[in-house]
Amino acid sequence: MWLKIKEGETVNAVIDLSSVKAIAKHWTGQRSELCLGLGCPHCLARIPKRWRYQARLYISGSPVDWEFGEQPMIDLKAIPHTETLVPITITRLGEERSTRYQISRSEANRPTRTNYQDIADAMTQELINIYKERNHGDSTKTQEG
Repeated sequence: MWLKIKEGETVNAVIDLSSVKAIAKHWTGQRSELCLGLGCPHCLARIPKRWRYQARLYISGSPVDWEFGEQPMIDLKAIPHTETLVPITITRLGEERSTRYQISRSEANRPTRTNYQDIADAMTQELINIYKERNHGDSTKTQEG
C-alpha cells in the first residue's frame, strides 16, 4: 500500500532508512514515467530526469510505501539518528504539482518495545511473502530448486 496524505494532513510514522532507494523518473506533463536508462525514449526526447525516492514506513506497526522528492530526502538526511528505524512526522502542504512535505524527527512518537515488535513482525511477514512470490507460491521450494 502506498502512503497518501491529504493537503494539510500530518502523519506520524517510523521510517526504515535502510529501505530508501533512489529512482530516476521523467515528468511527461501528464504523469511521472520511470527512466529506462540507456535508450530511454524520455531521455532521447530530452525530457529532464529527476530523482524520486521510495522508502518503507510503519504506521501503527503496519508497513506502507512512500514516494517523495528531493526536499524531503534532504530533510531526512538532516535528521540525527543512530538506528535505521527513525520516528518522523510528515506534513503535506499544497496540492498537485505544488505539493511539498515537511519532515521532522518525532521524539514524542518514538516506538515502544511493542511497536518495534510489530514492525519486526511486519518486516518478517514481508520477507516471507517475497520468498513465496519468487518461488511462485511454493514456500517449500529453495532458491536452487
